[in-house]
Amino acid sequence: MQKITFEDYKKAVKAKFEIEKEGVYFNFLSPPSQANLRNLCWERFKSNSNADDLSTFSSFFEFEFDPEKKNHFKEQTDRFRPIGSFLKGEKDPANRFAVELAAVLIDFKPRPFKKFREVVVTLPEKPIEGPKIPLPFSGNINNNKEQEEENKVEEDEGEEESDNENQGKFEDGLRAGNQSSLFGNLKNRFSENFSKKLKKTIIATIIIFALTATTICYFFFKKNCMQWSDNHYELVYCDKPLEGNLNEIILRDDNLLNFKKLMVCDTTTCFKPDGEAIVWYAKRGDKADFFNANGNGRHPETKRSLRPVTEYIRGKYKGDCASK
Repeated sequence: MQKITFEDYKKAVKAKFEIEKEGVYFNFLSPPSQANLRNLCWERFKSNSNADDLSTFSSFFEFEFDPEKKNHFKEQTDRFRPIGSFLKGEKDPANRFAVELAAVLIDFKPRPFKKFREVVVTLPEKPIEGPKIPLPFSGNINNNKEQEEENKVEEDEGEEESDNENQGKFEDGLRAGNQSSLFGNLKNRFSENFSKKLKKTIIATIIIFALTATTICYFFFKKNCMQWSDNHYELVYCDKPLEGNLNEIILRDDNLLNFKKLMVCDTTTCFKPDGEAIVWYAKRGDKADFFNANGNGRHPETKRSLRPVTEYIRGKYKGDCASK
């Protein structure tokens, strides 16, 4: 049987990447920079309970995924360099877990390689000989047997004689009505006429079409993306932004549905009784934008880091709520 190798797995992952970089993940994959891949990785794992994926994460980073340690994860940006090089076809990574993590990022299935190897069924490299089928009509049986033996001796003399012998067996099977033997002959002819390269191409094509159909059904018939609009996030179709809105489209994150921009003034409660800030801010020129939560840690428009508000910042950049 033809063996499925890790090289086959890498080719399939790269083929899936070529589809996804023009699809709903293009914000993260075009280009697959270290920062973009890091952000996509966080999106993939923050609600991921798949044991295989979590094992891939810990094997690659050498620590367990912890949604409470986002700042520590941001420090791993440079670790995504070999994954970006692999997806762009520049260089294959030395660490096989880099390929496994790339498969998670682009949602390649089946993954990991162990499951890919088990699911992909290949044809045998050599044809399986079916049983000899006797002719049901009158004739010299001994002469027929002698002819078959001569054909076996001369089968290596050319492909034409081999094809004639196979064709004779095929016709014999039809006359005998032996369905089991007929199937064996068909399988032999199919195995002989398809090269290894063509078989791999067929397998890859089937996988790609299945993945594409799944992606289209899931992402284009549901609002699985969101876009910042004025002071909050709106759910949108991943390929259809809000009219006139140039803000970035991101994957849907239900944790951001209640994330909003605030107007802060003297009467705005910005701290808990123990002094902990419950309002966050990011400077924009000589002003500051305030938000009711930390969100994903970035200003949705400027991408600047959000910081907890202080009394000084509130006093300096507060507005006049009465004039609103």
